Amino acid sequence: MTDPVAPAPSIGKAARNEARKAIATTANALSIAILVTIWLQPMLSGRAVGFTGPLVLAGFIALQGLAHYVLNRVED
Repeated sequence: MTDPVAPAPSIGKAARNEARKAIATTANALSIAILVTIWLQPMLSGRAVGFTGPLVLAGFIALQGLAHYVLNRVED
C-alpha cells in the first residue's frame, strides 16, 4: 500500500497579488508598445495609418481595461 500524497499547498495572498501585478504590468507595457509602434510612430513620420489607427486604439483600450480589471482584484 502506498502512502497518500499530501496536497500541494495553495499559494498565499502575497503570491497571488504579485502574480496579478505582473499580469497588469505586462498588459500595460504591451498596450503602450503597440500604441507607439503601430500608430504613433507612423503618424509622426508622415505615413498614413489608415484603418490601423482605430484598431490600435481599440487594442490599447482593451489592454488597459485588462490591466485595471486585474489590479482591482488585488487583495489587501
